[in-house]
Amino acid sequence: MVVGEELAVWLYGTRVAVIDRDRRGRPTLQYTDEALERYPLGTPLLSLAMPLVRQRYAQGVTRALLDGLLPEGEPRTVIANDVGVDRDDTFGLIRELGRDCAGAMVIQPDNEAAPPPASTLRAEALDELAIEELVANLRSAPLGVSGRVRVSLAGIQEKLLLTRRPDGRWGRPLDGTPSTHILKPEIAAYPRTVQNEAFCMRLARHLGIQVAPVETTVVGQRPLIVVERYDRVIQDDGAVERIHQEDFCQAVAVLPQRKYQEDGGPSLRRIAEVLQSAVSDDSVERLLQAVTMNVLVANGDAHGKNFSLLHDPDGALRLAPLYDVICTLVYGDDGLAMYIDDVRRASKVTSDRLINEAASWGVPRRRAHAVIASLLADAPRALEAARVDIPGVADEVVKVVRSQLDRLRGTLPSAEALAHSASRR
Repeated sequence: MVVGEELAVWLYGTRVAVIDRDRRGRPTLQYTDEALERYPLGTPLLSLAMPLVRQRYAQGVTRALLDGLLPEGEPRTVIANDVGVDRDDTFGLIRELGRDCAGAMVIQPDNEAAPPPASTLRAEALDELAIEELVANLRSAPLGVSGRVRVSLAGIQEKLLLTRRPDGRWGRPLDGTPSTHILKPEIAAYPRTVQNEAFCMRLARHLGIQVAPVETTVVGQRPLIVVERYDRVIQDDGAVERIHQEDFCQAVAVLPQRKYQEDGGPSLRRIAEVLQSAVSDDSVERLLQAVTMNVLVANGDAHGKNFSLLHDPDGALRLAPLYDVICTLVYGDDGLAMYIDDVRRASKVTSDRLINEAASWGVPRRRAHAVIASLLADAPRALEAARVDIPGVADEVVKVVRSQLDRLRGTLPSAEALAHSASRR
């Protein structure tokens, strides 16, 4: 640990905060005079949990923000060993990896010059053999971290961060060059996860739900799903605008290891409360669409870090596009990361329980019914369109989705029954 070392947090070209350590080596954060002069007090500049104030934020809320940017589990351990810091040293890890992380923050030593303008032109062009080697080495070099490639992204799954250059070629994001895409190989223990996730994401898109764009590819005979980052806006000349974002664990100051509701992570009702207090009017209905979509495909792993907020440069907040949607039930995992009207198994959620959950957020029952009914009515068409998009999806996944759809449609109350139920409340 370097005594007195400080890290600068840059956001949209402004040095907005400084991170240092408390007496026990834990990170703390304080906003800068530049931030206080540029933005009104109370602005949720870096996080809803860290509005702009003059006081220093203690380690608890600071760690929730920073650990939420870092990889989890074995990838965190491997990277920590590679860069020469302890895996529990949040300050040390973000010092090494913070030049390209989720959202728009650039975190680097405070004595360094301001980050250069972001551009994909600075990425080192890769040929097919180099990409194959990076994918093959993800266990020993998670995210592609090595030498001048210092990037960070939350999660435990193997993934590679790359930059798509203006000429269409892939590049390595050297020296803080922003990554633009996430490449996730098939998980060895769970067959055909690539087609599974791609199918579920395309199904959501065909249902009119905002999702991160995806495609599939093969590298060295290993299937991968390629996810375009929604927190990057790329211009034709290679210039990149980073869009700030935070997941809902960060927004409510919960550490990543508590992302599941049973471990103390945010509930759907808590997420809805945040949306109602801080975000656009349609965000709660978009959340209901997303939750219904996750039930439709039996995605039990939709936890607090799989829902996020985008912070636009003008300060407006909006629910981020849906991502990491996959049918987990086909692999025998029926548990729900966040409960729905206290139902804890994806295969047991019914439409009336979805309506109850939405009503607990303050959504009128008739409106919740309309949102769910519209999605279910369009699901057969969307399902067939997604099958055309992803012909390699396993029949077992489609079977699970159809079974979920049948149950949800069969348990959707009629308008008359809903009105009668409302009159008795």
